[in-house]
Amino acid sequence: MDRIAFPAPDHSERILAAGGARAARLESAPMAHSEREPAAEGGSLELGEWLVHPDQNRISRPGASVQLEPRLMDLLVFLARRAGQVVSRDQLIEGVWKVEFITEWAITRAIAKLRRALGDLAGQPRYIETISKRGYRLLATVKVAAPPAPPERPARADARQAAVALPRPFAAGGWVRAERFYGRDSQLAEILDGPRDALWIVGTRAVGKTSLLRQVEHLTAAAPQRGYMPLVLDLEGVEDAAELEEDLSEALLDAAPRLSAAGIAPADVPSGDFFTSLGRLRRMLGARGLKLLLLVDEAEELLRLRERQPAVLRKLRRALQSREGIRTVLAASRRLWALAEPDGETSPFLHGFTPPVYLGPLTDAEARDLLRQAYPGPGIRPALDDETVEGIRTACGNHPYQLQALAARVLERGDLAEARAELEADPGLRRLFAVDLSLLDEDERDLVRCLAEGDEATARAPGAAGRILEMERLGLLRRRPDGGVAIASHFLSRWLDSRP
Repeated sequence: MDRIAFPAPDHSERILAAGGARAARLESAPMAHSEREPAAEGGSLELGEWLVHPDQNRISRPGASVQLEPRLMDLLVFLARRAGQVVSRDQLIEGVWKVEFITEWAITRAIAKLRRALGDLAGQPRYIETISKRGYRLLATVKVAAPPAPPERPARADARQAAVALPRPFAAGGWVRAERFYGRDSQLAEILDGPRDALWIVGTRAVGKTSLLRQVEHLTAAAPQRGYMPLVLDLEGVEDAAELEEDLSEALLDAAPRLSAAGIAPADVPSGDFFTSLGRLRRMLGARGLKLLLLVDEAEELLRLRERQPAVLRKLRRALQSREGIRTVLAASRRLWALAEPDGETSPFLHGFTPPVYLGPLTDAEARDLLRQAYPGPGIRPALDDETVEGIRTACGNHPYQLQALAARVLERGDLAEARAELEADPGLRRLFAVDLSLLDEDERDLVRCLAEGDEATARAPGAAGRILEMERLGLLRRRPDGGVAIASHFLSRWLDSRP
């Protein structure tokens, strides 16, 4: 068979096959993950400053851990096995995507996502270099990672020593689902069984918005009798309608086994236009008694879409809200409130998505289950004693990311006080706090500052009650047993104390 002719940079639809030209389309077949490169089976790799864990779909470095989609990990392993070599797009199609037809833009987007995960820049690459008209080259040195030596620890006769010896069960910084997912029963019930077909999940950074969407995907995919077909649409980096279509094509690739099981050929859905493709998918599912459950991650990117193509955003609102056969869940920070403002021509985009569903701290019981890893089977359950569990939970204000980050350090250090001091200085956590506070308005920031300084009189001022409730829902503030208000997390409080 003749090779594919890729579309021109303007994304015109020209794909050629043996026997002549065919209408442009994306052949939606999943990658065969069982045929991964040998590196994926041989343990971890050192890639520059990153440690690559193919079996976990995760890359990590001191102070950071990033969960990758399986396709991106396969792409990274493929490039790593050919470090220093120019790898053509044809080689990527044959070795990674393993499909007959694929658009050039799908490969470009995958490379862009991988660069973002590595903290790389296309214009000044340290990891992945684009070779014009030829392909890509991995620049960083690749080595097989040596098994980590067990760290020296003082002998302990208590439960903490036993906990240190167990495999590390916590996943701070990456999304989880299935038996790794804890709590959120009320949010899951509202998404799956509530009356609304347009929902907005609002929360701070790293509070678990992506994990919630992935858990919804997992639950509905495992129970087709619910009548939903889940589709996760990641909007990271989307700026225009063409990129919306490309993201939809990527989502269809991920959902190909589910769609095929429902009797839908994924390749028949993409049309070159996002709205046509979405309508076609919705009608195909409706004919089979299924409802499209569109799970939209990184929905803040809609703000950029409004700046560049406001007419597209208005059309998107109609497609997501005023049609039968679709339930849409947006996951975003408070920044999305900007889309509640009237645009002068139609109702605000968020009309119908509000009031939002808040994703705040875990309940006490959920936090304890997470720290004790109550769901997985024996072998990875940390033997944290009750005192340590309560110490971790109290310090973190039940925030899931902080819980796992601190618990992981407790397992490494064998000492809660030492682990807490280490996390206080963690630059990644400090960046998260800076982002969270940047999304508050001036009055809310003043209230947080006063409470951090011990001035609780501000909490009793007129108008403060509503702001306090909002920040309680977000997990930034908490109610004390005596009815007073305090900063929810020890680490947030310490960070506020360290600011000028």
